[in-house]
Amino acid sequence: MNRPRVEPASAPVPATETPWIGPHGEIMRRLELHLTYTCPERCVFCSEDKRMAQYKPYPVTWGRVAKVLRDHATRGGTHLHITGGEPSIHPRFIDVLSLAKRLGLQTSVGTIGTMLSREAFAREALEHLDEALFSIHGPDAATHDALTRREGSFVQVTTALRRALELKPGFRAAVNTVLTRQNAARLPETLAFAESLGAGLIVISNTTPEGAAEDAYAELALPLEELQALVPKAVAATRGRAILRFFGVPYCVLGEHKLLSNDLHWDPRVTVEWASKPGAVVFDGVWSWDCGRRRVYVEACGGCSMKGVCRGVFDKYAELWPTDLLRPITSGAST
Repeated sequence: MNRPRVEPASAPVPATETPWIGPHGEIMRRLELHLTYTCPERCVFCSEDKRMAQYKPYPVTWGRVAKVLRDHATRGGTHLHITGGEPSIHPRFIDVLSLAKRLGLQTSVGTIGTMLSREAFAREALEHLDEALFSIHGPDAATHDALTRREGSFVQVTTALRRALELKPGFRAAVNTVLTRQNAARLPETLAFAESLGAGLIVISNTTPEGAAEDAYAELALPLEELQALVPKAVAATRGRAILRFFGVPYCVLGEHKLLSNDLHWDPRVTVEWASKPGAVVFDGVWSWDCGRRRVYVEACGGCSMKGVCRGVFDKYAELWPTDLLRPITSGAST
């Protein structure tokens, strides 16, 4: 069976190119680069597993990466976030970071710690890396490894986080924890543990209906009632050293903690990744001016003063279950 052809990279962006400007005057500064399409873990909630299977035969070459970085910097980009798959296993990972820094970009990576848990590799990478978002989904190996379906993954990622903070004082370490029915009861402990490791930011990500998570969404997604009850317990679990953010959670569900909504802190971005078109695959950008992917407004959102800031509820959730818990916010939206 013949593979679709790989479309050649387009010509470089001229040096006079202007920044990307969004529909409301936003300037896009952030680039998300999918560097790899493979990962040693098999997370039950993985949003990328189908894309990884589809595009694993197409490695992301150094030439394509270098062009994307230079184009982004030329258009006024200031920040590079590298993702995957597991990006640290790319053979030119450190070169990518090095070029980005030479172009004046702030650098970050989303990682399970595969290579950053190794001291020699971490020392070299951290010279060019400003921050990292480490995936930690439980306060112990039993909880975390059951979700990643890989024994030793908890030790690996926590070793990487600790090593980064030891080797680079002032390094910005953040944690992403995906919230599912399987680990919800342990969320307060997970947050306290992540804070104790030295994480300055902890993102609590509501299960997103994409990839493997969409296939098993009914078994993974937490009911809104349980999520709402969990919010104050999550906030109380930390001592204020780490900033908390809730991703994919309707604003009204957060109650008095609504200012912890990640919707309020989300930045426009372009995501560069493999994509398909008739007869070919292309390494191309998807422009995102808001965080509304797979989220919708239901009837209760109609009169909400935060509509347009809060992006609503996940579409799959609204298809499967009632959304009666949602209540429009009509006043005091910013307090």
